[in-house]
Amino acid sequence: MSTAEIAIVPELLDDPPMPFTEHLVELRRRIIWALSIWGAGSALAFYYSDKFLDWLARPVGQLVFIAPAEAFHTRIKLALYCGVLITLPLLLHQVWLFTARALDRRWRRRLLTMVPLSYGLFMGGVAISLYGVVPAAMKFFLSYGSAGVKPLITLSAYLSFVETISLAFGAVFQFPLVLYILNWMGILQKSQLIPLRRVIYFACFVFPALFTPDVVGQISLAVSTIILFELSLLAMKS
Repeated sequence: MSTAEIAIVPELLDDPPMPFTEHLVELRRRIIWALSIWGAGSALAFYYSDKFLDWLARPVGQLVFIAPAEAFHTRIKLALYCGVLITLPLLLHQVWLFTARALDRRWRRRLLTMVPLSYGLFMGGVAISLYGVVPAAMKFFLSYGSAGVKPLITLSAYLSFVETISLAFGAVFQFPLVLYILNWMGILQKSQLIPLRRVIYFACFVFPALFTPDVVGQISLAVSTIILFELSLLAMKS
């Protein structure tokens, strides 16, 4: 076992077997820790939610709420969402502490590299959606207004729109990692994917329609998926 593994999971040094009841106790402990970490991150996000909402609303200009508790509930929802994003490395660490004992050393070493990379890819996808796709999509949709047709976008509807696109991009950016793991396990080879390139391109334009509510997001997601697929081919073994 590497030094990094021992530093992260010192109790796994000798891999002693655990009774089933101890597994349940360990699971409860990890769940409590995970919920506590998520709660702390969500509380911090809620404290800054007004500033974050103002930043998110820039592509729209102004948001409204049409129910008395809508603004409060939306801030709670935003805080919970951001709480997951900012504490995800710590949450994954709790999952690692519970599951690593069941993995062989080869998989532990691999996951120690893959988990941080997965988080980086996910946050990269979220960042691209927030800084690029959402502003472009809102500019496109708002351009269809007129002198007699003014946009009146509610806070909850806009946040749902942003969350859907950002989660879709974060998930799609896991695509290279999935292909790499399948290639490393010997399940999927580069030579198997190249003949299917046209089919995969077509699927890249079809499946985003299931995850994104607008044409701009669908096209952006499809193009991003194709680029990630090509980069994955470069990294895969033949």
